[in-house]
Parts: sequence; C-alpha cells; structure tokens
Amino acid sequence: MNETYYVSDVRARDWTRVLNVALAALLAGVLAFSWAQTARLTEANARINAVVQKAFYETCELTEGVSVNFRKALVAGETGQLQALLNEIALQTQGALSNLALLPLGQETVSGTLKFINQAGDFASALSVRLGNGGEVTGEDYEAMSRLSETAAAFSVGMGRLLDRYERGEAVFDMSDAGTGEERLYPITGPATEYPTLLYDGPFSDGRADGEFKALAGLGAVSEAQARQALTAFAGRQAEELAFTGESEIPVACYEYTLRLGNYRLSAGVTKAGGEVLYMLCDSAAGEAVLTDRQVVDAARAFLLSRGYGEMALSYSSRFEGILTANFAAVQDGVVLYPDLVKVQVSLADGAVIGLEAANYLMNHVNRSLALPKLTEADAVARIGGALTPVSARLCVIPENDGEYLCYEVKAASGQDTFLAYIDAMTGVERRLMQVISDENGAMVM
Repeated sequence: MNETYYVSDVRARDWTRVLNVALAALLAGVLAFSWAQTARLTEANARINAVVQKAFYETCELTEGVSVNFRKALVAGETGQLQALLNEIALQTQGALSNLALLPLGQETVSGTLKFINQAGDFASALSVRLGNGGEVTGEDYEAMSRLSETAAAFSVGMGRLLDRYERGEAVFDMSDAGTGEERLYPITGPATEYPTLLYDGPFSDGRADGEFKALAGLGAVSEAQARQALTAFAGRQAEELAFTGESEIPVACYEYTLRLGNYRLSAGVTKAGGEVLYMLCDSAAGEAVLTDRQVVDAARAFLLSRGYGEMALSYSSRFEGILTANFAAVQDGVVLYPDLVKVQVSLADGAVIGLEAANYLMNHVNRSLALPKLTEADAVARIGGALTPVSARLCVIPENDGEYLCYEVKAASGQDTFLAYIDAMTGVERRLMQVISDENGAMVM
C-alpha cells in the first residue's frame, strides 16, 4: 500500500509540474501576445499621430497659399497671370479639403470651415472660367477676393496655433467634457483675425534643379586629400579638427566632413568634381546677437568675394536664434541672375560665416549670352497692375519651368503690401508676381 501511495504521489507531483509548466507557458504566451498587441497599438497610434500632424501642416500651408494667391490676384496686371493664380487657388482648396478630412473631427465641427474652403475654390474656378471665355473682373469680384484672402489668412494663423498646442500634448480633440469643443478646436470654430508670422525665403530660392551641375562641367575629379585641402582653405584659418566622415551622391557626388570653426561645430560637403564646397551646416547654437544685420551682411558679401564668387546681389535676409541667413544672387553685366543663388549664414554674435548652401549656384552658374532688352524700364513699369505703385526696377534673369527669361523686376506697393512683378523684357508678359511679407526677423517672398 505504501508503495502504491508513493507512486501516486510521484505521479501527482509530475502532473502538478506539467500543469505549472503549461500555465507558465500559457501566461508567457498571453504576456507576449499582450506586448505584441501593445506594440502594434503604439505603432498604430504613432502612425495616426503622424497622419494628423501632416494634415495639420499641409492645411496650414495650403490655406496660407490661398490667402497669398488671392492677394496676388488683387494686383495682377494681366488676365493670363490672374487665371493662373485662380487655378492654383482651386487646387490648393482641394488639397485643404482632403487634409481636413484626415483630422479626427466630426462633420458638424468642421462644416463652417469646409463651406468656406469650398466657396473659395468654387469662386476661383468660376472666375477663371469666366476670364477664359472673355469675361472681365468686376469690382464685386475684387471685394470677394479681398475677403477670402483675409479669412484664409486668419484661419491659417489659428491652425498654426492649434497645431502648436497639439504638439505640446494638449488634447485638442478630446470632446469628452466639452459640449461644442470651441475652446479646444479654435480656430475651426472661431477664426483668428491677425496675419501669420512668416519665415525667411527669397524670390526663386528653390531655383531650377534639373540635376545637371553646369558649374562643375568639365572639372576634373579630386582626391579626398585634395577635397580636404579645398575645404580647409574655404573655411579659413580657424578651421580645426577637420575629419573625413564618408561619401555621398545626393545631390551630387561629394566627400563629407566635420570640422570645428572657433566655437562652432560644422558638417560640410565638397564635390568630387572640381573640389567645390557644396554646403556647410552649423551644428552649434550661436551666442547672443551683438552685431547689426548690415554688419553681418557685409561680412557675408566679403566672404563670398574672397572665395571667388565675384559680384553678388543681396536678395533677402532674415535672423533667427542669433544667426542671419542671406540669399545672394550672382550678377553679370548688371543683371541679377536669380538661378545662381547662394545662401549664407552668419553668426550675429561674432560675424563668423557658419553656413553655406551653394547647390543652386553650382547647378546653374555659367556665363550667359544676355540679349539686349526690347522693352525699356519705363515700358515694363507701365505694364504692372493698376493697383500697384512702382518703387524701383532692375533687370534680372529668372528661372521658369525648364528655361530662363530676362525680366524687369519691378518692386511695387499696394497700401501696406509690397509686391515683385517680373515683366518679360522681350515680350512684356508678366511672368511672375510675388508678395513680400516682412516681419521683425526678415521677409518671405511668395
């Protein structure tokens, strides 16, 4: 009997161990499944948040574009230019509607906004069709465009503030304890009334990028050691701790480096063809601003001249966190070459050049055969919109699609607003119309 009980006890203990192992395995499986589900949920939430943020950003950008294009339309001098602006507005409103649909908001919440954006797009499309059929713009049309522009600008500002609150972690979409959500969903339920603070951009700062670096054509390949020497000479006597970090092919074959320039850490790229410095980017914060904009712009101009860039015209500049960024365009025979842009960053603390972007310049800079303009400056000025008061004019070359055009850049004012009209010096066609939007930190050209 005792032996029988002993065997039974052993079997019981064995079954207990088996059961414990099985339970442990089951628990591990449940935990693993739970962790996997949590990871999937976290990943899904991250993707949703990314989609929402992207929709926010694009809605702000598109509605701001609608506002600016309506302001341009108010002063456009030609029917063709006005039609192009109206068609672009129609496309921008479609994009804004698509992005608003991605935000986690109910139809009732955004119904007013959707109605406004639809109205703006419908108005632009209808007016474009009327002009295409030989119709004219009426005084009521101009009043409507002015109102639409102001509303779009106010909405864009409010959306930017709403996005800032969202990025700080505020639950702007949580309606659990709010009836209408007006406090959370401002500006969708209560538009702002002031214009946005804009960042720096100069005319044609995107240039024309067809992948061919004309300034590098025919230049021989350099070794890594030769590229290092070229960068050392370009950066100046303060350059230290220069280290080779690798190679890249975007946007052109380069050697990559890091270096220290005084108190600043920089990364840089030097082209394998010709050993030209493609860019320098500062990885360090600038100190307290003590120099004036004029002082650092002069420093940037002198730097470019000493590095062989020749005569350069300042386009626009801005300051941000102790750094002034200036766009310079090459000049040939008194004509500003906007495709040949160089962006320079200078510390407002000590005047050190700590940033350079020369891709547009290296891509487009060649000696051009410039034809004599068929229009005089007075002819060009006479062709701008009647709502504009001319301030100044100069000859320039602008990029457009796959070509370049000799134009008069006519700076003009309409009330408190400043515009740049680009009149073709050969045909008199208004090729581009841009608005200069300034604040205390600089200007943006749109």
